[in-house]
Amino acid sequence: MKLLKLGGSVITRKAGWREADLKAIEALAKVVASAWKKSERDWVIVHGAGSFGHPLVVKYGINDGVKNTAQKLGFAITHEACSELSVLVTSALNSAGAPAVSIPPAMAIVSKNRRIYSFDTKVVDDYLKSGYIPVLFGDMVPDVELGGSVCSGDQIISYLGKGAERILLATNVDGVLDDKGKVIESITSRNFVDISRHFRAAEGKDVTGAMAGKIKELLELDTPSYVVNGLKPERVEALMLGGKAVCTEIRK
Repeated sequence: MKLLKLGGSVITRKAGWREADLKAIEALAKVVASAWKKSERDWVIVHGAGSFGHPLVVKYGINDGVKNTAQKLGFAITHEACSELSVLVTSALNSAGAPAVSIPPAMAIVSKNRRIYSFDTKVVDDYLKSGYIPVLFGDMVPDVELGGSVCSGDQIISYLGKGAERILLATNVDGVLDDKGKVIESITSRNFVDISRHFRAAEGKDVTGAMAGKIKELLELDTPSYVVNGLKPERVEALMLGGKAVCTEIRK
């Protein structure tokens, strides 16, 4: 199994309100479908929620739990929005000739204090073995301590990545950048502390941990990961096919 994460910053206008970047979604879907057809067809896609998730979580005040009726309604509306975005992604993949099926994490994952507590991955495995592209996404999920909480696409990648061969993360930049805007070619547990000084707080309100959080998740895995510019789809396709492209490699 190989994993591809499509960042919310790529497929949505993250500063907007439930605003998809349809041009970016279509461009990525075409190269992903092309690479999938040429590869072993063992890819699972996870995408971020972007402006379909973060602003709603803040608006409804559900980042710290879901307790009352108003927050439960906010949970449901946020899940609805995230599912809407996933339909756009799967629709673009299907139009490009790759059979993609959206799997809502709200139906497969239970968290405990914002961390995945249980994950019914059988549905993912079954679709993958049957020749489909399973598509998961950042979503609201039940939480045994908080009533409900955000489960980011990065956390799903980290969970599934334990058994993955390779992980690609498509973002809106060329890779992980230093303070001069230059791509950092390699990040490991040994140089993370030094490199982390380059990280800047994400613009706006990102409720899932921004770049530092993403890298920490990946460094806990034995799986090689690559951060690549999803706005340059040909780079994503090259890495999916085992080639080379401008990116940041992350290894434990």
